[in-house]
Amino acid sequence: MSSKHFFLFLLFFLYIFGSDSFADLQFKQSKDISDDTDDLRGIFIKPDGTRVYVTSDDATPTVIEYSLNVPFDISTASKTSQTNLLVSGGAAMDKPHAIEFKPDGKVMYVIHSNSGSVGVEQFNLTTAWDTQTISYDTSLSISDDVQIRALAFKSDGTRVYIAQRDHGKVKQFDLPTPWDLSSATNKVESNSFTGEENNLRNIQFSSDGTFMYLGGNGGDDINRYKLPTAWDIGTITHETTFSISSQTGEMRGFKFSANFTKLYVTGDDGSSSGDNVIYEYDVDCAGTITCLDASTNADVKAIIEANVELSKRIIRNNILPVFHRTEWLRRHKNKDNLSNLNANIEFKNQKAAKLISTLNAYKKERDRTYESNDWFEWSEGRFVFGKKNVKNTSSRDIFNHGISIGTDRIHENDRDLMYGYVFQYGNDNVDIGTNGSNLNTDTYSFATYRTKLKENQYFADSIIGLSLLDINHKRVINGNTLEGVRNGQQIFGSINFGKRLHDKDLKLNPSVKLELGYTKLKPFNEKTTLGNSLADALYYRDQNIKTALATIGVLFDTTEKEKEKIINHHGRLEYVGDLSPSSKAEFYYVNSQSTIYEYKANNKSKHNYRIGYGFDITTINGWSIVTNLERFGASGKGYYNELYLSVGYVPIDEMKFSFEIDNSDNTKLEFANKINEYGLKINSNYNWFNNTTDHSTNILISNNF
Repeated sequence: MSSKHFFLFLLFFLYIFGSDSFADLQFKQSKDISDDTDDLRGIFIKPDGTRVYVTSDDATPTVIEYSLNVPFDISTASKTSQTNLLVSGGAAMDKPHAIEFKPDGKVMYVIHSNSGSVGVEQFNLTTAWDTQTISYDTSLSISDDVQIRALAFKSDGTRVYIAQRDHGKVKQFDLPTPWDLSSATNKVESNSFTGEENNLRNIQFSSDGTFMYLGGNGGDDINRYKLPTAWDIGTITHETTFSISSQTGEMRGFKFSANFTKLYVTGDDGSSSGDNVIYEYDVDCAGTITCLDASTNADVKAIIEANVELSKRIIRNNILPVFHRTEWLRRHKNKDNLSNLNANIEFKNQKAAKLISTLNAYKKERDRTYESNDWFEWSEGRFVFGKKNVKNTSSRDIFNHGISIGTDRIHENDRDLMYGYVFQYGNDNVDIGTNGSNLNTDTYSFATYRTKLKENQYFADSIIGLSLLDINHKRVINGNTLEGVRNGQQIFGSINFGKRLHDKDLKLNPSVKLELGYTKLKPFNEKTTLGNSLADALYYRDQNIKTALATIGVLFDTTEKEKEKIINHHGRLEYVGDLSPSSKAEFYYVNSQSTIYEYKANNKSKHNYRIGYGFDITTINGWSIVTNLERFGASGKGYYNELYLSVGYVPIDEMKFSFEIDNSDNTKLEFANKINEYGLKINSNYNWFNNTTDHSTNILISNNF
C-alpha cells in the first residue's frame, strides 16, 4: 500500500469514528345480541378468532355460539346455535357465568353459581368446538363459597382458579389429572382484592403465568397484577387499572384473545334492546394495557447487542481468511505454483452466482510453473460456534459458516508484491435467550487485498471491502412471534504490519494489526404472525455501528519435510483490544409512537485474546490441505471457536473438481479423472446444515474405444 493510499485510508476511517409508555385499550366496536338474550354473562373466544361463546342466565340457562366471518371481528358475528346447559340428572344449570374450554375444544367448563349450589360444571363435546354436542361429565363443588363468578386454568391444565364475587378472593386448586375437575385437590386461597374491585366477574392469566387480570362491575374496570412466581397467587402486586365504564356500567365478563391483542367485554345494562352487548377493544401492547419499557426487555437488549457483535464478527470473518492466505503465501513464497484451488465452484444463490462468475472467468488449468501475469486461485471454508454471556441481557448461542473464494497475482514490476480479490459468503445464526428469539443473517462480501514482503523480512498486508447484510429477525414475547427482515451495508478494512524472523527450525512473525469498520443497519418494523394486530411489535430506527480493533501478537511456524509431503505447523498468540465506541439503538412501539426508547450497546469485551493452531500439508502430486483452528474470546464474557479449512489440488493430469452450493445449504461435489484411458466420475450430494441427513454418491466408469 502506497503512503498516499495509506493516508487516505486512515482519513476515511478517522472521519467515520469521529421511560414508560402509557397505551390504552382502544374501543373499536360492539355487537348487540339483545335479541338472543336478556341476561348476558360470561364470554370465551376461540384461539383462532373464528367463534365466540357466551353464557345466558335467561329462564333457561344456555350457551350461545357465534361464528365470526372475519376472525376476531365481533361485528361479523352471526348466531349458529343456542344450547341448554343441563347438568347431573338432566337438570338445568342455574346461574351460569364464566366459560372456558380445553385447548383442543373437546371439554367445556362453566361456572355454576346458585345459592347453596356453587361450583364448576364440566362438559364433553363430541365434536370439538361445537356446543350443540355437549354432554355433562363432572363438576367441582365449592361448598364453602357463594356467588363465584370467575374461572381460569393454567396453560397446561394442571391448575384451576376460581374467584368469588363479593369477597374478592381467588382460590387455586391443583389438578393432578390435567383438565379433569374431578381430580382437584390442594386448595390455596389468595388475599382479598377488594381494594381494587369488590364485585369480581372474571379472571385471566398471561400465557406464561406472570400476569393476572381481574375485572368486575364494582368499578367496571380491569386490573393487572404481577406474579413474581409464575402461576402462584400467594404473592401478587397490583400494577395498573383500565376503566371500561364509558361502554358499560354492568360488566358481566371479559376475555383477552389468545395472543392478548384483543379484549372482549360483555355488558348487561338491562333487558331492552341495546342492553346486552359484546364490546371489542384493541390492545396497543399485547396483554399489558400499559406498554412496558421495551428498553428493559432482556431479549430486546440482547438483539441490539447481538447486531453489534454480528457486525464485528462479519468483519473478522471477512478479514481472517485473507490474512490466512497472505500468511500461507509467506510460508510458501518460493513454490512453483501458488494456487490451492482448481475447482469449478457454482452457486445457485443468484447474488453469489453473479459475484463468483467474475472470479471463475480467470480460471484455467495450469502446470506447476507460473509467470508474473498468472492468476492464482484459493478458497477457504469456515465453521464458527460460540456463546456470549452478558449481565442483564439474554445469553447468545452462535453458529456461523461460510466460504471465501479468491484470486491473486504477483505484481508485474515487483515480485515481492501480490494483490488480489476475494468474494465471501457467510451465514450467521444467533439463538437469543430461551423464548425462541433468533437472528439469522446472510452476508455477501467483496474485497481487494495486497501483501508486501520487504527485503524478505518486513511485511505489510492490507484489505478493504464491502458487505451486504440480510438479517432475518425473530423475537418471541408473550406467546407472540414477531418477525422482520433487516438489511444493512458495511465497509471494512485492515492493515497488518510485521516482521518475519528466521531461526534454524522456527520462524516468528510478530505483528500489529488495526481493523476498522462501519456498519449501517436500515430501519424496519417487526410484524406479528398472530391475527391482524400489531401486538408488541417494535419499529427500529436505523443504527450505525463503528468497529475498531487493535491487535498485537506473534505467529510462529515450522516446517517438516518428508519424502512424499511437506508439513508446516503454525500457531498464533494475540491480544485484541476492542476500541469500538458504543452504538445507540432507538425504537418505539408501532401502536404507540409517542415515546421513543433507546438502548446503548456498550463495548463490554474490551480485552480479548486469540489463540490458534494449524497446519499445511503439501504433497508432491499436487494436493494441499490448510487448517486453522482458533479461539477468540474474553475471560468470562464468552468465546468463539473457529475452524478454517482449505483443501486444494493443482492438477498435473486430467483430474478436475466441481463444487456447488444452493440456497438451502445443499452441496454437490464432483470428481473426475482419466486413468489409463478410462474415465472415472464420482458425484456426491450432502446437506451439511440440516438435521435431516441427505446424501448420495454415484460412480461412473467409461471408456472410448
